[in-house]
This record gives sequence, structure tokens and C-alpha cells, in this order.
Amino acid sequence: MVAHGAPKRKYTAVCRATLAGGRVIEELIVEQGWIIALGRAGLTGTFEQRIDFDPRTILDLEVVQVI
Repeated sequence: MVAHGAPKRKYTAVCRATLAGGRVIEELIVEQGWIIALGRAGLTGTFEQRIDFDPRTILDLEVVQVI
């Protein structure tokens, strides 16, 4: 993430992830190294969302925006 412009400490990034099997997640939200949501709606307020995939299946991760 740092190589793509994220600061070394606190950051939130919107990423595009390609998973094994061909599934693409257009808006994967990563905050300080943790996947927190599967869409921009997870950037506001209090929420709880189940991440419905195994992060070990991520084949490619493209940083779209660092917030």
C-alpha cells in the first residue's frame, strides 16, 4: 500500500480486488491494513458488514484512491 501512495500510518484506501475464480470487487475498503467494507457506504457511520470471501484468494489489488 505504501508503494501506491498510502502513508505508513493511518490511511483508508479504496481498492479494486481480483479474486481467484475471477470475481472482481470494485470498491474494497482497506483501513490501516484491514478490510473493513466492500463498498464506499462503509466509509461513513457505524456499520457491520460480513466480508464474504477469504482474503487469501486476492490475486491482484489495485489502489483506486487513498483517503
